Amino acid sequence: MRFYYNVPQILQNPELPNGCEITSMCELLNYYGYSADKCDLADNYLPQSKEWYGADPDLVYLGNPRLDGNTPDTGYYCFAGPVMEAASRYIAAHPSSGNVPQPKDLTGADENDLIEALRSGHPFVFWASLHFDDIQFDPAPSWTLSDGTVHKPFHMLHCMVCRGVDDEFFYIADPLDYNEKVPRAQFMKIFRQLGSRAVILSAE
Repeated sequence: MRFYYNVPQILQNPELPNGCEITSMCELLNYYGYSADKCDLADNYLPQSKEWYGADPDLVYLGNPRLDGNTPDTGYYCFAGPVMEAASRYIAAHPSSGNVPQPKDLTGADENDLIEALRSGHPFVFWASLHFDDIQFDPAPSWTLSDGTVHKPFHMLHCMVCRGVDDEFFYIADPLDYNEKVPRAQFMKIFRQLGSRAVILSAE
């Protein structure tokens, strides 16, 4: 078994030191034929909060992905929702002929679901850790979201594109250029630790 797609690797640095999520979606949009620019996506399509602390990463990017430091508006991270919204906004603003892909949330997918996505021609954005080490939590305080749940911030979270799979490895387009391929068992272990979060673009 081998499914592999030539998703372009786009590096987030130097412009977006905390912009792995939107850069990963930029990789996917470019794979589907759009001339998307990571900075344009970050500045004009990605919903962001004013500060990194206190907002809901399922709804907005926490802070500003262009910033890296100790300021209140420094960049932090987001999950599937803001990345999907950015892609939807971008695709709507750049009409094209033929089947138009739309973001689809695969959060909760198991290994068979991910392999089926790749078999069907859909590389995917996913959340893991920087080097596929066990997930850690940030020493910063937790905060309570609007639905009453407590969000404990992650440390060393990273977002990438999975562009292939074979019997041994998942293959990665990493916007920080750390990971090229990851053993499937380790990939799934860390993927699950981050809540099994993934997004595809699909015209189906």
